[in-house]
Amino acid sequence: MSQDQNGESVSPPNVSEKDVLPIDSDSESLDAIFRALSDHRRRCICHYLAQEGGPMPVDELAELLAASMTEKTRAVLTSAEIEKTRTELHRMHLPKLTEVGVVVHDADADTVRLADSPGVAECLRAAADVDLR
Repeated sequence: MSQDQNGESVSPPNVSEKDVLPIDSDSESLDAIFRALSDHRRRCICHYLAQEGGPMPVDELAELLAASMTEKTRAVLTSAEIEKTRTELHRMHLPKLTEVGVVVHDADADTVRLADSPGVAECLRAAADVDLR
């Protein structure tokens, strides 16, 4: 929106109030989820967790992610590569995904799973269902 000479907000020509999408808590939550999933490694985490279908040990997830990021098979990964990825999971990726409600991390069991709600699939469907008319 722009302002007129008196400082009043003025809509651009051909834009009505029905064209303006409101910012509500649902859309802000969805924005946070998409920001979290903008990182390729976090999308890989969700992919592996979706394939697993249940809780996955963080150590196993670290191996899968390290293999993906280095484009190596799990058999030839070094322990340093796996440990670096495990540390990144604990310090960056799992807290970010947990914060926005995409994953649930059980610190006692050191496992992670996709959250039941809102879930990645539901968020993507919600984004696709936004009425832009």
